[in-house]
Amino acid sequence: MSQEIKKGDQVRFLNEVGGGKVLEVFSDGTATVEGEDGFDMNYKLQELMRVIGREEEIEAYNNKLPDLASILAQDLDEGRQKEIQKEFDIKYSNANATNQKRRGEHMVIDLHIHELVDDQSGLRDRTKLDIQLNHFERMMRIAGEQRVRKVIFIHGIGQGVLRHQIRTRLEMYYPNCTVRDGNPREYGSGATEVLLGQSSF
Repeated sequence: MSQEIKKGDQVRFLNEVGGGKVLEVFSDGTATVEGEDGFDMNYKLQELMRVIGREEEIEAYNNKLPDLASILAQDLDEGRQKEIQKEFDIKYSNANATNQKRRGEHMVIDLHIHELVDDQSGLRDRTKLDIQLNHFERMMRIAGEQRVRKVIFIHGIGQGVLRHQIRTRLEMYYPNCTVRDGNPREYGSGATEVLLGQSSF
């Protein structure tokens, strides 16, 4: 957790690829990190995760995942937060909700923001990405709980940020899964297919 981060620690970045070594921790809740590329950058402590043992690392990552309310609080007033939260809960209150299609032993999940939130006014790009990643994590958990062998995430092409974030998280925190591009004939070039390994269940 962020309060444990101190000078000299090795850390990973939660919102981007890579990590580095903490050079200094400041009282305003930020730290200077020397990245793997040799450059120093400032980060908020909550954007960093101390590198620990593999098991501990995965647990810490799961514990730090923000819930939807915390994500929305970045941009919106309380009334609008509650509105979106309610809409989201109705859409995804059960595992077979709207944009998750079950086809035999696999699920297709559309992560396009307009599928997740109808009215996006007031949401910054960073917040939209957080909502999409939050939903990705939720569906990975549900797939594990329901013993679904294959999950296809439709993320679109865009600038590739969402695809990159998904691939990074899969590589770091789901090492027992096999990841490849979704079938281009079915999904174009904007999908990632995940085959869940036995230990996901």
